[in-house]
Amino acid sequence: MKNITINKLPVPTWTWLKVNDKSVAVPDTVSKAEAEIEDMPAEVKVGKVDFTSICLGDVELGAGEDFRRFSHSAKTGGVSFTVAAGEKVEAPVRMIYDYNNMTDEGKLSRTSVVLGEDSELTMVMIFKGKTSFAANDIRIKAAKTAKLTLVEVFQLDEGSNFIDSIGGRYMDQGGLKLIQVNNGKGNVCLSCAADLDGYKSNLNIETGYLVTGNDKMDINYVARHRGVLTDTKINVSGVLRDHADKTFRGTIDFIKGCKEATGDEREDVLLMNEGVHNNTVPLILCAEEDVEGAHGASIGKISEDILLYMQSRGIPEEEITELMAKSRIAAVAGRIPDEKTREMLIGE
Repeated sequence: MKNITINKLPVPTWTWLKVNDKSVAVPDTVSKAEAEIEDMPAEVKVGKVDFTSICLGDVELGAGEDFRRFSHSAKTGGVSFTVAAGEKVEAPVRMIYDYNNMTDEGKLSRTSVVLGEDSELTMVMIFKGKTSFAANDIRIKAAKTAKLTLVEVFQLDEGSNFIDSIGGRYMDQGGLKLIQVNNGKGNVCLSCAADLDGYKSNLNIETGYLVTGNDKMDINYVARHRGVLTDTKINVSGVLRDHADKTFRGTIDFIKGCKEATGDEREDVLLMNEGVHNNTVPLILCAEEDVEGAHGASIGKISEDILLYMQSRGIPEEEITELMAKSRIAAVAGRIPDEKTREMLIGE
């Protein structure tokens, strides 16, 4: 095993806060993680991934350069999905990773998505089972007016360790809608970096999480605004229980020249117990004057008014906290465009 540094804050703050990055242990041996792919749409071309190509080699990764080197050195291969210009793929690509490896060997999945001009695709990736270590490296290129909806669901078992790293570049009016739900166990690190290169390109992130026990969750989102009238919206909502530990980093970077760009990031955290530990680090970087950026966070317990109101209607306190926790997940899950995935989450 060796340690690598991931999820770096683009501009570091005080070291004593211990939020600038995340150190994780990665195994010396890694093999390819296999996925079950359900009903591949005919409009999607499937091939072997090549992250060293001109198309994908310049994509910034949310997890950072240490993770890029780790992924490349593993040489596990991967899968690419390509959608031709003008294709609006209605059926989603569904990939299910069901892990069962508690050995010293890690698992790595590597995926590329290349969208032609004016194309659309929905991808669903579900990660479940138990793994001593697994990682997901996904890179995206979206041409003009191309749109990707990426849904990731994390339902790992207790004791699992997982890194998810997304990177993408988006041209004129192209964009990514990312929906992530973590209602499993284990230690989970999520990250996404987006280069909004084109005019009116956009990033929309919706994240819901429930972290319990002694589990840890680490999140790093970075939006690089380069194009005029680009837009970012980041909404994160979650619940911490027991002795859970969570860090959220959200960076909106307005680079000189991105006139009239807009960005907004919000987090709503519900603290269920005294033993939880929460870090929320919203960051706005600005090298362009003609932009509009905002951030905010709401962190606290269930209000006494809500507790009294629900208890007066015969609901025990234990059920109230359970309902509040599930409502956070359900609110995000309700935005998933794939009915099968949506019902899997809301129906629990």
